[in-house]
Amino acid sequence: METRLELGFTVAALKDDPYELLALALDAGPAGMLMVDDRGRIVLVNVQLEKLFGYSRQELLGRPVETLVPERFRVRHPELRAAFQAEPQLRAMGAGRHLYGLRKDGSEVPIEIGLNPLRTPLGSFVLSSVVDITERKRAEREREELLEQLQQLNAALEERVRQRTAALTATLGEREVLLQEIHHRVKNNLYVIVSLMEMQARSLGDGEGRVALEECRGRVHAIALIHEKLYQAKNYADVPFADYLRGLANDILHATGVSPAVVDLRLAVADVAITVEKAIPCALILNELITNALKHAFPGGRRGTITVNLEAVGVGRLRLVVADDGVGLPVGLNVPSAKSLGLRLVATLAQQLDADLALGNDAGTSIALTFPV
Repeated sequence: METRLELGFTVAALKDDPYELLALALDAGPAGMLMVDDRGRIVLVNVQLEKLFGYSRQELLGRPVETLVPERFRVRHPELRAAFQAEPQLRAMGAGRHLYGLRKDGSEVPIEIGLNPLRTPLGSFVLSSVVDITERKRAEREREELLEQLQQLNAALEERVRQRTAALTATLGEREVLLQEIHHRVKNNLYVIVSLMEMQARSLGDGEGRVALEECRGRVHAIALIHEKLYQAKNYADVPFADYLRGLANDILHATGVSPAVVDLRLAVADVAITVEKAIPCALILNELITNALKHAFPGGRRGTITVNLEAVGVGRLRLVVADDGVGLPVGLNVPSAKSLGLRLVATLAQQLDADLALGNDAGTSIALTFPV
């Protein structure tokens, strides 16, 4: 009758070399694997473990497992190994201990180890799975540092708000100062949200989720810039929109990573002031149109020009035009019913502005909004 090991290999099939087939099977695994006997001697390793530690299997077979343990942990390791052998139990990778391994070149690598005790007719063994968690540790460390910075920023912001609020309480009659403080606090809170979105986006891989989060970050950033301009201005009712538009355009170029040498962004903006109620939807429209043009109008590194024009037309009306000489939009596209969230958002914001929306698709794309101010 054949006797089976826990991994399902028969002793009869392995009588010439009991570990040969097992080693071949383990070599196909994605993680480093080694088997240790009850004396702590290495009896089997796979290819991934060789790559992880820099040893060949000939160098490791028969040597104590402490060969792979850093010097500072080596004294206690036999004790820990004996304790495990006294009460062996499966330790899955998710419950593995985070340790450090010692490579052949003397460097250390953070690892996670899962243990599986094996009782066989050939004796008692421990099969260990070993995973390099260097990247995970780096990501955790980076996330902790970012969170710490954000907490410090938030604490400093809260302290500044507390101090300023205390100062303003004594001078509530100064309405302008109070309004300035409100815009300052809103701006800072929005920038904290922008920072959180940036941090979360960095933790995501490439894909729709990251793109959507970055687009939301751009929209919040556009609103934050409005409050920053109001905080810097003497007139808190109107936004100096020409200055704002230049700053927003530069920020969008920087955020999308498009080189000015590839896409030339030209601004022709009249020196006008817009109320906050009009400025915020107008800012979001500009953010969507400029961002969409930079992302989609010039595929494959194609060079081109984006033009932004803002001018007064008649009494109490402004016209905003964003145009490019890129590949153009699909023929017959209707902005309000477009599949793109950005274009649908432009249509909705145009309604808030009570604006007339016109789409041109000759020699590129142009979108014009005419609205009362």
